[in-house]
Formats: sequence, structure tokens, C-alpha cells
Amino acid sequence: MYRTLSELRNSIDQLIAEQGADASCAAFVFTKNDVFYYEIGEDGFEKLNEEKSLNNEDTEIVLAEVGESSYIYEQVNEMIENEVRRIRNKQKI
Repeated sequence: MYRTLSELRNSIDQLIAEQGADASCAAFVFTKNDVFYYEIGEDGFEKLNEEKSLNNEDTEIVLAEVGESSYIYEQVNEMIENEVRRIRNKQKI
């Protein structure tokens, strides 16, 4: 899901109104600070601690691609299903 932080805040506010401020959740938020790379030195190794950022347009493209990836949602849903199954099986013992 690709959103601005303001749009995300609105969605969170709506969820709080529906479920309460103390409702449990799991969340992953990636921002422009997570979109970076390391320069490769002449020796072929990364220059550590020298993070380089993409320009704003390219950063938005990266975040939009991540946000629209069905793979991420499939993996999270699979993990939720597995955990629900594990908990239900544990309760049957």
C-alpha cells in the first residue's frame, strides 16, 4: 500500500475510531530514509557509512513499487494463517 504519511495518519485515525486506541496491530512503514544505497569503492567493496539517497522522484518510484507488491501481502497473510493454525492446534492439546 503506497500512501503519504498524512494519508496513513488519516487511515490510522479511522482505525483507532473503529477499534480503539489500544487495539493490537502489526505495521511496517518504509519512508524515504529507507531508500538508499552504498557506493562501491575502487576495491569493489561497499564504502560503509556512506549512504547515498536517490532523488525524490526515484525514491517515490521505489516506495510505490514496494507498496504495490502483492508478494509482501501474500507473505504476511501466509504468516498470519500459519500463526493462527499454530495457536489453534496448541489450544487443542
